[in-house]
Amino acid sequence: MSNIILIQHCQSEHHINNMSGGWTDTPLTDLGRKQAKLLGDKLKEKIVDHNEYALYSSDLLRAAQTAEIIGNQINLRVNKNKGLREINTGIATGKTKDWARENRIPMKNSRLDLDHQEFKDGETWRQFYSRVCSCMLSISEKEKGKNLLIVTHGGTLGYITAWWMKFEPEMIVDAYFSSSVGGITVLSQNSFQQNVINKFNDTSHLSLLN
Repeated sequence: MSNIILIQHCQSEHHINNMSGGWTDTPLTDLGRKQAKLLGDKLKEKIVDHNEYALYSSDLLRAAQTAEIIGNQINLRVNKNKGLREINTGIATGKTKDWARENRIPMKNSRLDLDHQEFKDGETWRQFYSRVCSCMLSISEKEKGKNLLIVTHGGTLGYITAWWMKFEPEMIVDAYFSSSVGGITVLSQNSFQQNVINKFNDTSHLSLLN
């Protein structure tokens, strides 16, 4: 299998205006656009031949706009894929974080319940992981032989990483890969055909904004 570069989308309006995440569709902030530009600069150094890569993105604005900025810098067309969205939070979509906190259905214990549905009409964690795994298998099959550059969301990125490490659904109860805005994660295979996390959540390029 080819290499995969994962990008968590840059700062979005929902990070600063108290809107919930999930499928709430918010654009990048001005800072987020600057972060995406720095991501593009970083990737131009890493990607020698853009023809060896296929660029995919969640179709939600915050990821798609990050991908468009990067794609313009490295001369790649963005393929938007709904399967790369964050977890579906159902009736919490478009609501504030305060509303979401007050209206989520609490879990019965402190451990992650894969089949718990936090919000009516939303996904369970098992459904979310299954959707991400199916999406990645489909993209990998379609783009066989090409490296993948994928711009997505924090939860989705964590589950793509778990898929890469061949986690069974029950394994995500006790383990999670937590990334941050504008972070770069690099996945590859070694000579033993083991799936490897070469780099996780590299945000060194964002230091130029400080």
